Amino acid sequence: MPSPRWTHDRKLAKGRQGVVGVDEAGRGCLAGPVVAGCVILPEAFFSFARHRNAVEKINDSKQFAEAERESLFEKIKKMEKAGVLYGGTGWASVEEIEEHNIVGATCLAMRRAMDQASEKSGKLWCPQEKHPLDLFDQAKLDSPDWTVLVDGRPMKKLPFAHEGLIKGDTLSLSIAMASLLAKVSRDRWMKELDPEFPLYNFASNKGYGSPVHLNALKEHGPTLHHRPRFLRNFLGQSEQGTTESFQQSQLSLA
Repeated sequence: MPSPRWTHDRKLAKGRQGVVGVDEAGRGCLAGPVVAGCVILPEAFFSFARHRNAVEKINDSKQFAEAERESLFEKIKKMEKAGVLYGGTGWASVEEIEEHNIVGATCLAMRRAMDQASEKSGKLWCPQEKHPLDLFDQAKLDSPDWTVLVDGRPMKKLPFAHEGLIKGDTLSLSIAMASLLAKVSRDRWMKELDPEFPLYNFASNKGYGSPVHLNALKEHGPTLHHRPRFLRNFLGQSEQGTTESFQQSQLSLA
């Protein structure tokens, strides 16, 4: 029996060119970039039982232990290498999070992921700019060749036409795949960062506010990879104090 996520996207793809799913990872972290994933599933993808069997276990990335996420990530990359789907990842840096806030930076990462996936597909799917008169419903009004889904509510700052899908990473195969691409890519980056900053335990917490991470922040201050805006909001530090501590830590811990 096919998974409900396969069935969901197969129905959306029927009679169209396919489905595009987009999701992010790291939006709520205290440190590190925000990363977005994008997966393009052409209509032909749903014509093969072997594809249905290969993606049977794929779900929201948060549902899995790290080892299983890694395995599913490699499965997606293998299908991408075979040319049956197309994936992309986009990154927004700590500096961009500080400049644009987390919502703006998330949309920036999503835009980059969508552009990369489009390039990999040979422009089989190209992101379409939103219609200026109706940002949310235009995609439905125009009956597009592709259904473009973003996990959660529609993103006002994302300039490409899309539809939001609440809890989409559990409902849509393409979004679940995008979730895995984003999560594993970001987790790997944070693990590579860990030996340079062992006090913060990035390999385990991936930049989220675990007790070890929070204690290290209190004792040693932030690194250059921490988000000043988030530290002001979540740790209750003054803007001036956080900025000074951030700058000092860049010199002492970089």
